[in-house]
Amino acid sequence: MKEPPDLGELVGSDVPPAEMERLQEVDAVLRKVPAPPHDVPASLTQSVAAVPLAGRPGRRARRFGLALAFAAVIALVSFGIGHWSGSRFDTDYAVDMAPTAKAPGAEAVVKVGDRDEDTGNVGLLMDVSGLPPLEKGYALWLEKDGEWAATCGYFAVGEGTTTVRMTVAYDFREFDAWVISVADFQAKPPPLLEADIPDI
Repeated sequence: MKEPPDLGELVGSDVPPAEMERLQEVDAVLRKVPAPPHDVPASLTQSVAAVPLAGRPGRRARRFGLALAFAAVIALVSFGIGHWSGSRFDTDYAVDMAPTAKAPGAEAVVKVGDRDEDTGNVGLLMDVSGLPPLEKGYALWLEKDGEWAATCGYFAVGEGTTTVRMTVAYDFREFDAWVISVADFQAKPPPLLEADIPDI
């Protein structure tokens, strides 16, 4: 095996004496390190060959694919449960509203849910059709002695049937009727649809 070149040949003659002394110490240590073998030992070659490198990425890819599929299933199930529970509405009773002369082709059904025992809130689900879209929109309110007494909510309509969810905490027995009108409380708009409060 060829001997490595002399340190002086490598660094040249312009190195300060103190620096040259340190370099010579390091050079002496490095020259004591045995040279690497010319040939790779057979035992090392066999060990490397035995490692299934080609199989590893495939297994990793399969695991990743399975994890991704599992995550997708979990996401779909979560979405389905959320959508199902969010769209579910338990109806206690329903009220068919009759159109007045101001809206002869209009129809509306108000479904009243069960009252929440903890909060006292009641969910309302209303299907309404036959009203033209208005910039002001419409209101569902409760009438008492012929006056607008309590607002259930405001809504806009589109083509066909519009479904609206509302939540209130009123005791409906304290009122006389359900009313839908243009959403303008100050102007005391005339009823477009109405229905008596059922004695339930």
